[in-house]
Amino acid sequence: MKQTLYDILSVPQDATVEQIRAAYQHAMSELDSTAQHDHNKKVILREAYELLSTPQKRSSYDARLARQESLRSQASIAREQQATAPVTPTPAPARNWISVIALMAVLLAAAATWWSVKQKEERNRQQELPVYSEVTPASPVEPPLRAVVPAPPSQIAEPVASNNINAEAGKTAEEIYALRAPSIALIQVFSPIGTQVAIGSGVMIAPEVLITNCHVTRSGVQYKARIGKQLLAATVIMADEEYDLCRLSVPGANAPVVALGSTDNLRIGQKVFAIGAPLGLDLTISDGIVSALRPLSTGKVIQTTAPISPGSSGGGLFDAYGKLVGINTFQHKLGQNLNFAVPADWINTMSTRRASNQSVGAITMNSLEGNREGNRDSNRDGNSQASTAQQAATKILGLWNCYGVLTGYSMDVLFERDSRLSGTMNGKKFSGNYLFDGKSMSLSIGARISGIVEEFTDNKLVVNPGKADRMVCNRR
Repeated sequence: MKQTLYDILSVPQDATVEQIRAAYQHAMSELDSTAQHDHNKKVILREAYELLSTPQKRSSYDARLARQESLRSQASIAREQQATAPVTPTPAPARNWISVIALMAVLLAAAATWWSVKQKEERNRQQELPVYSEVTPASPVEPPLRAVVPAPPSQIAEPVASNNINAEAGKTAEEIYALRAPSIALIQVFSPIGTQVAIGSGVMIAPEVLITNCHVTRSGVQYKARIGKQLLAATVIMADEEYDLCRLSVPGANAPVVALGSTDNLRIGQKVFAIGAPLGLDLTISDGIVSALRPLSTGKVIQTTAPISPGSSGGGLFDAYGKLVGINTFQHKLGQNLNFAVPADWINTMSTRRASNQSVGAITMNSLEGNREGNRDSNRDGNSQASTAQQAATKILGLWNCYGVLTGYSMDVLFERDSRLSGTMNGKKFSGNYLFDGKSMSLSIGARISGIVEEFTDNKLVVNPGKADRMVCNRR
């Protein structure tokens, strides 16, 4: 008897979506723990999970199983009747001819029924994942655009590459959400004293590993990821500021891993879906099209009309087949619906490094995610630089809590008039002087600390001293 998708996942046919998801995650975990596992088995498990977790496709598949079971039952009954039917001798020639004609009629009817069943199975095999028990060898590279091809009855067909953009109709927004929302996280960022200072989004790209933007994590030193009903501690394990991509380790996370796509298969005008936490509203989906593929020194970034907002950074951009093609990263606030995602291709080429001058990281770290009021003011009128510096010097007055993102030091600083400051660090008091014009800052408190102002608002200040660390200040 042929193996069904329920057999592949080891679940009963009346299993719930939660039971199917748990069985899929268990099977994938067992494969990952095998030293030399078969890549094709992962593909089969993923396809079985995607079909059985989508109500419309599962209903169609169950109906096909029921039809096949009905045909098998009818064939079995016919064989039993034929085996038990009494044989009556007919010595007369007339009766012999009648028996021959009746036998031919039965054989013709059986042949017609067999041909009809085979044709119907062939059509179903081309439309859905076949219900077979073995694996067809395939290329180790899984393409984002797939076409299911017929396979011999003893094998399970695996998706193969297709250059035809219309090879599949694609999934609906409802199907994309059901498939990928369980893999999206809301990321909360906290200061050393436990105050939440930022939020963002993340995507599960490997077991217990999230991908997000570095400009989400850089504002704090402690992180939590909310994935479904789980709220888990997270730590940064790799920061590639050149790509503005950071990997987070989230021990205990049991969310499904997404499949990665590639910009090589994207075309301008194709449908895409963004899932993230705009303004903290987690698991929000929006759709749009690929507006353009913009070249940078590090590669192409995706311009899209799928709406995003602050908080969406680090969320997933998916194609019409559910493949992760990009990480939503920034938007141009002076235009309309100008949203950008870095390509998912970069995830597999990440390394720990600082941002160069022409990289995505240089763009997002300096201007395009938060309100950069000091920078905008200085660019509006070249003749108002002195006025802007004076406004910045006035706006910074007051008590702030500042900390080093990597070093973890924390201090309370009171910025006073006449460029004087005082405060406490590790229980010890200090005083000194400072220079601040909205673009750069210099502190003299025994040692000298200076750097470029990356962000300055009424309640937040981020200074880059030119090292791996950053000083982040929040108004008290």
